[in-house]
Amino acid sequence: MSTLKFLLLTALLFSSVHGQIFEPKHKLAPNVQSHTPQIDREKFDVHYYRLEMQIDFEHKQISGKTTIRLSSLQNNLKTITLDFNSPMSVDSIGGDAVDFIKERDFLRLKLKKPHSKNQHIEVWIAYSGNPQVQGSVAFNFSRMTNQEPYVWTLSEPFGARQWWPCKDTPADKADSIDLFITVPEGNIVGSNGLLESVQQTTPGWQTFHWHESYPIATYLVSIVAGPYAHFSDYYHYNTNDSMLLDYYVFPDQLNEAKVIFKEMHDYLKALSHFFGPYPFLKEKYGQAQFGWGGGMEHQTLTSIGKITPAWQFLYVHELGHQWFGDQVTCASWHDIWLNEGFASYSEALYAQWAGFKGQPAGLKAYLEYMNSQQFFDDGTIFIEDTTKFENIFGRIVYHKGSWVLHMLRKVMGDDYFFEALKQYLTDPRWTYGSVRTENFKEICERVSGQDLEAFFNQWLYYPFYPKYEYEWEIKNESGNYLLHLAIRQIQMQTLYIMPIELRIVFKDLSDTLITVNNDQFTQEYQFSFNKEPIQVIFDPNNWILDQHNEISPNPLVQGMGFHRVFPNPSSSKVHIEMVYWQQKDFPIEIFDLNGRKIKTLYPYNRLLNLRQYLWDGKNETGRKVASGVYFLKAPNEVSSNVQKVILLR
Repeated sequence: MSTLKFLLLTALLFSSVHGQIFEPKHKLAPNVQSHTPQIDREKFDVHYYRLEMQIDFEHKQISGKTTIRLSSLQNNLKTITLDFNSPMSVDSIGGDAVDFIKERDFLRLKLKKPHSKNQHIEVWIAYSGNPQVQGSVAFNFSRMTNQEPYVWTLSEPFGARQWWPCKDTPADKADSIDLFITVPEGNIVGSNGLLESVQQTTPGWQTFHWHESYPIATYLVSIVAGPYAHFSDYYHYNTNDSMLLDYYVFPDQLNEAKVIFKEMHDYLKALSHFFGPYPFLKEKYGQAQFGWGGGMEHQTLTSIGKITPAWQFLYVHELGHQWFGDQVTCASWHDIWLNEGFASYSEALYAQWAGFKGQPAGLKAYLEYMNSQQFFDDGTIFIEDTTKFENIFGRIVYHKGSWVLHMLRKVMGDDYFFEALKQYLTDPRWTYGSVRTENFKEICERVSGQDLEAFFNQWLYYPFYPKYEYEWEIKNESGNYLLHLAIRQIQMQTLYIMPIELRIVFKDLSDTLITVNNDQFTQEYQFSFNKEPIQVIFDPNNWILDQHNEISPNPLVQGMGFHRVFPNPSSSKVHIEMVYWQQKDFPIEIFDLNGRKIKTLYPYNRLLNLRQYLWDGKNETGRKVASGVYFLKAPNEVSSNVQKVILLR
């Protein structure tokens, strides 16, 4: 698909890109802020939730009871603060809780007695009402295409608290959860884990008991309930074992779903090849149709908005989340790229597995898919402000996040890269738990033996990308061809340290690939060949998220005097480029506002008619100068220009 598809309850638009779906990701703004004081969250650790809920479709009401088992993380714990930003009323509390205060965003429970560190506590809260909030998709009374009423949920990032009291943070997963959902007869319920039982509790009502035995984050807990059509299949992950595939769709789309969802076997086989076994093999994988116009990776039962072959890569994306997002979950929404970037990268790997846009399975199909995810807007993948929906789930964490992995694959090499992914998923410190970017970086460094500090810093925490210019010339020395190559980074921000792949094409139309390490703003390379090069192709397979331009045929920089001064303002070093034609190297003098000379600089590098200088922000005695405005005076033999530079300490 290639048109804008979704504008649903928010002003945030998500578009299809180059024939594949960019996941129109499901989340909604009103409940994104996390108001529960952080210090309260650090007082206890949740182990188990039991959700009991009766749904009245006709009157759009629920009555529920949530039981929570937890342990104290401190001595003398007297109160527990839960997230409960809901229009529903609290009817009663019990267990180890004796009293409560419900404020706008949270529910504070007073315990019967103080509890010491590691002591176990059990509380329950009964509540009722309509949890639906205008402009939110956390809990929804809706209608299917045949106008039959049904219920669906979507709680990412902070929506679980709207329909049940909980510790609503991905940093604390419950070890397990039970859901007892009671609905009128004629309706069915789909949820996380395995269906343990269906029982008639009172005349005209049935209770569906779902049990999730794997650790789960609150935002991944989900239900769909209504007159769904249901069918099952089995994925045979080896010759002796199989896993349930479970599907819940609107009745008028049952036949189409049975055809389209047959592809799930191949999706599972592909991602298991790259990442290791599907992480919830003891339970199931399934998809449930719901009312949002995209997809959501609810643990073991993904929610999807449409059943169509055009959504193939969205289905792969949500399946990829079962590893990245569900098995290992970002501990903070600052690191959401650990969920979304990895799931988007799963799409490219499936293209490598199955082919894409006429390209057969293989690296070319993978590279073609990665090209469809290029993203050049400014912004950081690490999300500083997580109070805004559009910040957490902007396209940058999907597409640029995917490109970070693409580039990391090239930097590490395939063997190390895929081994690192598997070790990251299975490391006992955080498998089925919560992770930070540092945890992933640590694994990558350990597996590869490389220092990846610069790589992660430049791609996750800087809002930019490199812009390269390159130029080259050939000298024939008695049949030996010397290729002289210069690469310049011309962006005004940080220096990017990356390996750069070059394809050298020769006069006989043969070619060779060379990889150079680039770690300077201007860098020169020289190669020797026994046949004549006629073309240098920069990053021919697009392994770097960059812009590049060949300077040809005239390699000389035009003009006289100052060419570039960057960064400006600067907090440390200032790079200065000066253009002149003389053979002699001339100095640049630096003055402060009072006209006092601070330092004299001489070029450290010469590239044809371009000289490069570096000011380290210090005076002649080696002491750092203060913040302020300084002036760079060009040599008299070159120009009378003066260039202003600002230091910000």
